[in-house]
Amino acid sequence: MMQLAKKSGYLNDSGNSESFDIKGLLLKYLKFWPYFLLSMMIALGLAYFKNQNTHPQYKAEGKFFIKEDLNSLSLLDLTGKGGNLSKAQGNRLANETVILKSKPVSKIVLERLDFDVEYYRKGTFILKEIYKDSPVRAVVDWEHPQLVSGFIKITWDNSENFIMELEEDRYRRYNPNSIRKEEFIPPSTVSRRYSFGEWIELPYARFKVENLGNELSGEIHLRFKDSHSLLLEYTGENFQVWPLDVTGSSILGLSLITTHPEKGSDYLNTLMDVYLENEIKEKTLLAKNTIDFIDVQISGVADSLNFIETRLQNFRSANRTYDIGTEGNSVFRDLSSLEKELGQEVFKLDYFRNLEKYLLNEDYNEIIMPSGMGIDDPILNRLINDLITLQSEKSQLLAVQTEASPTVVEISRKIRNVNVSLREILKNLTDNLGFNIRELESRLRKLEADFSKLPVTEQNLLRIQRKFTLNENIYNFLLQRRAESAISMASNSPGNKIIEYAIPNFQPLGMKSLTNYVLALFAGFLLPLSLIVMFNLLNLKITDPSMAEELLQVPTLARIGHNRHKSDVLVLKEANTAASEAFRSLRTNIYLIVPRDRKITIAVTSSISGEGKSFIALNLASSYSLNGKKTLLIDCDLHKPKVYKDFQLSHNKGLSTYLSSKDGSPSELVQKTPFDNLDILKAGPIPPNPGELILKSKFKDLLEELKTAYEVIILDTPPVGLVSETLELMHYVDLCLYAFRYKYSSMSMLTELNNLHTKKGLDNIYAVFNDVENKKLSYGGYGYGYYKEDHKKSFFLKKLLGFNRGRAAM
Repeated sequence: MMQLAKKSGYLNDSGNSESFDIKGLLLKYLKFWPYFLLSMMIALGLAYFKNQNTHPQYKAEGKFFIKEDLNSLSLLDLTGKGGNLSKAQGNRLANETVILKSKPVSKIVLERLDFDVEYYRKGTFILKEIYKDSPVRAVVDWEHPQLVSGFIKITWDNSENFIMELEEDRYRRYNPNSIRKEEFIPPSTVSRRYSFGEWIELPYARFKVENLGNELSGEIHLRFKDSHSLLLEYTGENFQVWPLDVTGSSILGLSLITTHPEKGSDYLNTLMDVYLENEIKEKTLLAKNTIDFIDVQISGVADSLNFIETRLQNFRSANRTYDIGTEGNSVFRDLSSLEKELGQEVFKLDYFRNLEKYLLNEDYNEIIMPSGMGIDDPILNRLINDLITLQSEKSQLLAVQTEASPTVVEISRKIRNVNVSLREILKNLTDNLGFNIRELESRLRKLEADFSKLPVTEQNLLRIQRKFTLNENIYNFLLQRRAESAISMASNSPGNKIIEYAIPNFQPLGMKSLTNYVLALFAGFLLPLSLIVMFNLLNLKITDPSMAEELLQVPTLARIGHNRHKSDVLVLKEANTAASEAFRSLRTNIYLIVPRDRKITIAVTSSISGEGKSFIALNLASSYSLNGKKTLLIDCDLHKPKVYKDFQLSHNKGLSTYLSSKDGSPSELVQKTPFDNLDILKAGPIPPNPGELILKSKFKDLLEELKTAYEVIILDTPPVGLVSETLELMHYVDLCLYAFRYKYSSMSMLTELNNLHTKKGLDNIYAVFNDVENKKLSYGGYGYGYYKEDHKKSFFLKKLLGFNRGRAAM
């Protein structure tokens, strides 16, 4: 019989199926679509409310050109440390990015902008910031404690005075002597009238409000921001600097996200201006150091020149000697020329020695460019320029990083390499200068011999004249170099430049609002899904007949629909219903197992009471009777006899009275029903020993006797999970139906049925699911107007909340 059952295409024997039913899984959760829809609508509403109560954000962008550092290539080539121009330029862009985001630079920018006071007006949902259009202006004394992180309300109805009110329950109190801000709870009543322009002096605040005369009355909300908070805000994640992704490009992109579009553009433009001003200051500092050095030299030479000029005049007046002879004049010219050349060489030597001293002490702030001293050595000038540039970058990086940071370590390494190269070049230059000086001194000594042959008076005049000419030449040389340095300082211009100024963009960023909506949709979908999954995990009841059938190792013969009617005898009294059709389908499936022309004995059981086994037994018996089969329903549950109120039967006699008596005829116990071909043998009064009584051989003999009179006998047995005699009764029947009730029976009961089949060896046992909701029935026709209940409409709210369960099956 089992082989026949498995061959039937109608029977569901999916216990061995290993495929994953995606469609079934989707349908399992699709039935909860009203909950998903409601949850997502609520989530979208909350997202909309959040967006409306969040200050919009605006993005400003600018472009800044960084001049390529060609000297870096020559430096690396000279020091032999490898690298290439693109790598050096990449490092430079990275360094400039750090500098642009550094707090020292940001501090200079913020000092030029009035960002320490924010002005707001009331909007529909939130306060809206106004920038540059406020009718009043607040001046804050930051040398005094101030209230920050909260709003201060200013209202006025005339041009003379206003009312100040503290709106927040809690503020943060700024202390000028510390960056740490303490929590401050203001007094309960802080509302007072002040005059415009009058300093408001409180222990926790000091500021004044000036009326700009734009409005005679109004209301403004102020919020103060200390410098530390502003630095954190404008150097944080909202400010980004990145190299533009263009091959060979040295242009940086700058972007800033703020709560007001003009604030972002003003900050970026001021930042780029400050950066260029700092670059000019660095270049000007080199020229200024050169001028200061020359001024010191000029001061000493000027004094000597004045002294010698006075001495020359006095000598000529005393000796009445004004002209030098032809021979003396020739010697004088040669001596003056050599002494001028010697003086310049000695000047260079002094510069080189001072430069070497700076390099040994690593004091790079006082270094003077060689070109400013008239030294045109290209290698020396380039290395000095590289050294000054690297030292400037290091100083800027140290404002935001430590000595141990990789960028600073790399720059320090380059500075050491340049230092070594410079000292090697200075050694060579110093040696060459020493040779030249010795050569010039030798030539001077030869001329001194010719000079000694001149008259004494002429010699003395020439000595004074030589000193005067030497100092005059040095003086003119220094004046020339000073003028060149001054011109260089006046003509300094930044190598970097602004490519594109930031322009206010009044279109708010939509990505954050869109993100909130997307997250809301996701959360609105995930929340009911999580609750449903959690409910399914915690709910051990059978809620999905298809899943239960996959877990079963026996076939399922039918799914019985929900009983919406008062009568339990649906097949006889409500024939045109989905549940009645289910019993007819069950009967047909049994015919596939036991042929129609054979007599059959069927037992109906379950794990516990309340799963509808008696309901199934009664209606299955009714179905057979309608099919012309002489049918007997026996109530074998002597522990809890059934009433069968639809038939108005007697309760005084039944199976228990027959089994407990020594005589009696079964025909006397069987009771007729108002319907043809349907008789019932009730359980009768509850005996003291129901378990032992039903297992007597007399019951087996009774069945054999009744089989001669009836074609179909259906046993309504006790639950197999509660009493033990049901297992014995299963050996008396041709087929056993095991009932499960939808949303009532536990999933563990499926294991009990599997154990009966695999461990107890019951091959003639089949499953039936009772009280299944109509959309989970395994036969068609429901919902298309075919059955009687299709014409009954339910309210949407009842469907949504699950209030459509009628009278439960027995």
